Amino acid sequence: MEEDRRSAARGGALAEEMASWVGARIDAAHANPATGLVALAVYAGARRVLGAGIGPRVAGVGVLPRLPRLRAGGAHPLLAAMRAHLVGRRVLAIEVRGDGIAVIVGDLSTVEEDQDDELPGEAGPSVAAAPAPGLSPTAPAPGLSPGSPAPGLGPGSPAPGLGPGSTAPGLDPAPAAAARLELAPGRRGEVRLLDGAGNLILRWPPQGSAPPAEIAYPEDPLAAGAALVEASDDAAAGQEKAALARAVKARRAALERRAEAVRGDLGRLGSVARLQKTGQLLLAQGARVPRGAAKALLDDWETGGKIEVALDPARPAKAQAEAFFAKARRYQRGEAVMRARLAETERALEAIAALEADVAAAEARPEALEPLAQRARSLGVARAEIAGAGAAVAGGPGAAGGARAPRAGRTAPRRPFHAYRSASGAAILVGRGAEDNDALTTKHARPHDLWLHAKGVAGSHVVVPLPKGASCPADVLVDAATLAAHFSDARGEAVCEVSYVPRRYVRKPRGAAPGAVVFDREKVIAVRIEGARLSRLLATKEEG
Repeated sequence: MEEDRRSAARGGALAEEMASWVGARIDAAHANPATGLVALAVYAGARRVLGAGIGPRVAGVGVLPRLPRLRAGGAHPLLAAMRAHLVGRRVLAIEVRGDGIAVIVGDLSTVEEDQDDELPGEAGPSVAAAPAPGLSPTAPAPGLSPGSPAPGLGPGSPAPGLGPGSTAPGLDPAPAAAARLELAPGRRGEVRLLDGAGNLILRWPPQGSAPPAEIAYPEDPLAAGAALVEASDDAAAGQEKAALARAVKARRAALERRAEAVRGDLGRLGSVARLQKTGQLLLAQGARVPRGAAKALLDDWETGGKIEVALDPARPAKAQAEAFFAKARRYQRGEAVMRARLAETERALEAIAALEADVAAAEARPEALEPLAQRARSLGVARAEIAGAGAAVAGGPGAAGGARAPRAGRTAPRRPFHAYRSASGAAILVGRGAEDNDALTTKHARPHDLWLHAKGVAGSHVVVPLPKGASCPADVLVDAATLAAHFSDARGEAVCEVSYVPRRYVRKPRGAAPGAVVFDREKVIAVRIEGARLSRLLATKEEG
């Protein structure tokens, strides 16, 4: 019984603090769903902010000294609903009950014509304080009595404290409720937004929860609010730092894989002499190789031994010598590009390793994380992978609730393609392997996207996403064709022909091998491989 009386007194302290808010206009609504802090700001002589922590990171209720620094963007469904139904309206009544807080809002118009010219947020007579009749600044409004729940707001019933025939000073009589926000603070609390008729508009979290039967209200709402907003910002910043650290680590691993792959390509340069030698022997001895043979044993004049060579049975052996010479030339011509790419990758690895150390040493604060997030983006870390690290300050772009990021402890699903960027910023998608080519073409590419493939040789499928009805700009087409040539068996050739068609004309035959497709209405571009263009494109790689 004694505990119930103390809880009632604490609820009364909060009710008394918010009594003067009745009649004030709601000018902001914010939340950080990752931490569970919901904030509602009104102007009642000065800005006042009600904060409720509904979990999982923060719990409790109080009057905040400021808005949270780290909060969701306006695209989040909770934010969108609160801003659509609450912001710009006035508070009709506030109920502080044992099971939570209810804020009832409506559209109140003033009877004083000169108030129509007031700017939003200015302290006008009808905004600064408009309590219900008989409400003193220090007394709880009807429906805010501590210890006993206020009656619910049913369809068509007047808001508590503003009954039929009574008005707040300067306001039209009998204002109708437009919406009702119900807050149940707690580690497993919830938010419910209802319309004036009591119909549910939104419930957060969507799966529901089990809020406590009795809310533990603070004795000092101002001190509790200060602790609540600091705890939310600290928890959110910690999550932002962890997300940034994971993204930087993943980028470092991707760069290490790229460097290893380029070193493997360079390792094949040692086979140039062997390829040239095989071509020479085949050219000299091919006439005595039986037609239709799948392999040949050639005399090695240098060692006195034999060299076994795999052949295409459909072509004369002597005619296949040029293929060995061409492969040797491709390796030689690609050496400069590969060495430049390796040097660039090693420089990026040094930069990403330094960034990784700086992230680990950084304080979990928005002002410390934002410059690190910008460095990460400049080193090729995708914005979505950073999950808004440091960019959620003041609800800016990339705040929580904007781009959806993987949950903590989970990795993003593997994409069947790598993304590159043209000089104009257009995305170019390149399949990662035979089965990935199928997935890119048949599942990710849309019918109006542009599809490319190096003509007559094995290679990656390349897709340029395009708006419906748009044509591919010439510079993007050349960039995409350059990548299609590079990621094919024509790599290293000075000039390569590349086929391109809208994706709708590409189809996968039943039973075809992975990566094998057929297409019609083909157009062909002969692209000259420019080292500077290729290096620029490869530097924009976004790991899948």
